[in-house]
Amino acid sequence: MKFPIQFKIVVVFSIIIFVGLSAMLFVSYRVTEQNMYQIIDEDMFNTKTNLDIYINQYFLVHKKRMSKESLVSEKNRLTQELTAGIGGPVTIFYMNGDKNQAESTLRSQIAYTINRVDHKVIVSLSFPILQKQSTIGFLEYQKDYSQLYQRNARFQSIIKMFASVIFSFIFIASIFISRKITKPIRELTERSNQVTLGNFNIDISISSRDEIGELARRFQIMIKHIKNQIEIIKQERDEVKQAQAQSKVFFDNVTHELKTPLTTILGYAQIVKDNGFTDAFFFEKGLNYIIHESQRLNRTVVEILELSQSATLSTTYHFEKVDLSEIAKEACEDMKIKARKYNIDIHFELQEGLFTLGDRDKMKEVFLNLLDNSIKYGYVNSMIYVESWKEGDTAVVKIKDEGEGIPAEQLNYVFEPFYRAKRNAPKEKGSAGLGLTIVKNIVDDHHGAIKLQSILNEGTEIKISLPGDGK
Repeated sequence: MKFPIQFKIVVVFSIIIFVGLSAMLFVSYRVTEQNMYQIIDEDMFNTKTNLDIYINQYFLVHKKRMSKESLVSEKNRLTQELTAGIGGPVTIFYMNGDKNQAESTLRSQIAYTINRVDHKVIVSLSFPILQKQSTIGFLEYQKDYSQLYQRNARFQSIIKMFASVIFSFIFIASIFISRKITKPIRELTERSNQVTLGNFNIDISISSRDEIGELARRFQIMIKHIKNQIEIIKQERDEVKQAQAQSKVFFDNVTHELKTPLTTILGYAQIVKDNGFTDAFFFEKGLNYIIHESQRLNRTVVEILELSQSATLSTTYHFEKVDLSEIAKEACEDMKIKARKYNIDIHFELQEGLFTLGDRDKMKEVFLNLLDNSIKYGYVNSMIYVESWKEGDTAVVKIKDEGEGIPAEQLNYVFEPFYRAKRNAPKEKGSAGLGLTIVKNIVDDHHGAIKLQSILNEGTEIKISLPGDGK
């Protein structure tokens, strides 16, 4: 059977207090009883002394010798005077008296008994009357001690009532105290049950500065850690699912990108084989298609290899202090010849000494890819603007073209492999749609950020931010 902690605390407190109060009542009863008997004993001793004095004075005053005969003759008168003087009934009897106290009196010089008669407590004192060490008679004195016993009983009642009040108070207090002590434990138990049901959005309102409060704070921290770990696990699970989905799409696209030129090459090769050299024009056209598709296939394979290399942790970078403005300028100069074919002018304004820590060849590959995209999708007779500057500790390079732009709903997908925005065909064919993916991987590996903005029929702007100074 399971007993709650509150029940155990109340029971233990009650037992301790009950035993303590019972011991107190027992001790108080014994002490008051002993005090009462001591009072009676002292009172009886003093009474016996006074009676001896009264008897001696009586015979001296009446000028009589105290003897058995004189005691017999003066018995009634002596009894009256002693009763009046001592304030209680006095009885004198002899050796042949019929009093039961005589037997006990013979065995001692003084004796008293306590008798309860009709709700009264009567103490009877008996002692021998001596004359020259010989007993000439006996005296019995009775005194009512009912009031003393009643006072003692009232005192015991008060003590019992006081003990009952204390016990009741402590019992009730123990209930409240135990409830207050166990309330945090009950709350922790309830919260732990919620956690087992999967609810981690809980708040523990325990602010006590003790061990239980510390336990509650630790429990809250533990719940937060568990919640964070579960969120991380869920995020990693979603990322794995997304990666698997992207991997499937990637391989489907790779298959498509490789299959299309191979199909074209095989088709023209079969036709050339069948026709031979009989049709010189068709033979020349077939060879040109085979060469063109082979070159496109080669570029696709190269881009796939570059993407695979940039996306793996094993990519080798030669990090050094490089000038981004200088690299961007070289890329602009290299792409000017291609841009002139479409009457596109590349205009650059580059801040000198814009250093970062990076791989020179990889960063040049980034700028070449971005400029190549701007040329492909920019308008004929347009401009490409390249700028660089420093923002705090960050080096920034911006490339902006004048072209058809990218729809806003497609901006979040342009960095995915094989993704091509739905816009007019580029000026040059053969791209597999991996350039921006490679660019983003390289920028990420350099702990940088890439931001793309585009307005339809106006152009596209790409901003690259990298840690500055190259330290």
